[in-house]
Amino acid sequence: MFRKLRIKMTLFCVFIISLILLSMTAVLLFLLHQNEELTSFQDFEETVSELYQDFTGEVALSHSWLDEVCSSNDLIVSILDNGEPLLYRQNQIDTDMELLFAQARETALNEYAVSELSVADGSSLVHKEFQMNKSSEGEGIRKSCQASVAYISTNYSVLCITAIRFPVSQNIWTNTLYRSVILTTLCAILLLSLLSFFLIRYLVHPLEEGHKRQINFFAAASHELRSPLAVLISSLSAMESCPERGKELLQTIKKENLRMQRLVNDMFTLASLDNGKIAIHKTEVCLYTLFMEAYEKFEAAAIHKHIFLEISIPEESDATAYCDPERLTQVFTILLDNAVSYTPEGGHILASILESHNKFIITVSDNGPGIPDEAKEKVFSRFYRYDQSRTDKNHFGLGLSIAKEIIELHEGAISVQDSAEGGAEFIVSLPANTN
Repeated sequence: MFRKLRIKMTLFCVFIISLILLSMTAVLLFLLHQNEELTSFQDFEETVSELYQDFTGEVALSHSWLDEVCSSNDLIVSILDNGEPLLYRQNQIDTDMELLFAQARETALNEYAVSELSVADGSSLVHKEFQMNKSSEGEGIRKSCQASVAYISTNYSVLCITAIRFPVSQNIWTNTLYRSVILTTLCAILLLSLLSFFLIRYLVHPLEEGHKRQINFFAAASHELRSPLAVLISSLSAMESCPERGKELLQTIKKENLRMQRLVNDMFTLASLDNGKIAIHKTEVCLYTLFMEAYEKFEAAAIHKHIFLEISIPEESDATAYCDPERLTQVFTILLDNAVSYTPEGGHILASILESHNKFIITVSDNGPGIPDEAKEKVFSRFYRYDQSRTDKNHFGLGLSIAKEIIELHEGAISVQDSAEGGAEFIVSLPANTN
């Protein structure tokens, strides 16, 4: 499921990245092409202007000079003297070019009012440069071109010079600049696609882990619920077959019912913590008093197991903390309950609390079997019990995970280490008087 999700998200990101970069590249190439056309047209204007200046001068112009100018600047020139063509290269101009020259003169007249009359007022030179599309007669033969029409007044006549140039249209892959832009865009798409793949993989990983934890949670919950349900069903069946054992079996049913109720309550608490539905109602309370009240609840259980339950509280116990008393009482109860349950008969438990550096440090240590190093981090996971061989049905492996969630909601921390007596020591750190 998550593999398909990663693939779909990666493809979507690649599509969006490609669409954006290719669109930007297309705009950039269009602007570069426009700039290239503008530069080419400006060069054409300068070239024909120099040509016309030479014609207006008094220097004698030869056919060889005009041939050189036209070939070096890719120009095709038509010269009319009083409407009659000069001999210069007239035999080399084909019909299509004659039509194109005529179209250029017609465009100059109709759109720019450039004609022989333009030099009648004494001006020696009038010219106009413009872009011109191919004529209908030349469809499929000529492309758009740069055209210039000039009228030059001489002592004896009026020269009409028409210059045409077809700009060299470079292929997009042969133009170095265009090719560099396109290759850079493709490399950027490839690089960003790879980054998207690893980023999406990184972002989806917590979802995968959460999904796995959820599956494990439900599997473990189902396993824990199966046992009391089996006992309930078997007890009810036994009551039907042996009515005389009804009182004994009824106690078993009540016990298993309470066990299942505790499990459901713990699961509901964790689900509420995950969904943020448990509100922490903080108030200023004496943390020492809360700790003492929790301690007193387990004195009888400790005496029953012949466990020496000791508490250490400073003599001046008026320091307060800003916390939820109900939830912290739940944490203290979980820690003390675990200590009493896992400490063997004749063992020793020390519960202490003190204030240090604007923090409350609560410790519960015992001389029980302890917790291996490889299991110290896992004990706060849901349904984890490092000693799977234990048959204690009152613990489901949810208490410490609930305690950890509650402590973190109070901006505190909880950890476990080996106690001085070889057992386990749980340490809770809570901020003092903070709101």
